[in-house]
Amino acid sequence: GVAAALVVGAAVVLPSAGGIRGCGDPKQRAEVTLDALVSTKATLLVGDTHTLKALEPLTKPKQIWLRSGVIKTGSGTAFLEGTAEYMGITLRTM
Repeated sequence: GVAAALVVGAAVVLPSAGGIRGCGDPKQRAEVTLDALVSTKATLLVGDTHTLKALEPLTKPKQIWLRSGVIKTGSGTAFLEGTAEYMGITLRTM
């Protein structure tokens, strides 16, 4: 995934983890994720179900460039039949 993105000239953004201890709490991770999505104009989100659920109650940005993404919902590496959604964007689950 990361290598393929870099080969075609895309950027990979890993949001700052400053101030997050251990895994942090989902609300804190969601705030950092939303800031990164907006400030970098990210078009693809890779995250976990806890962060996605914590994104929902946050104030929605006026514009988001997100087109797709993958949300980790359990153990394993297979893509699942189900999907998740954020701001009208369909996200694959695995």
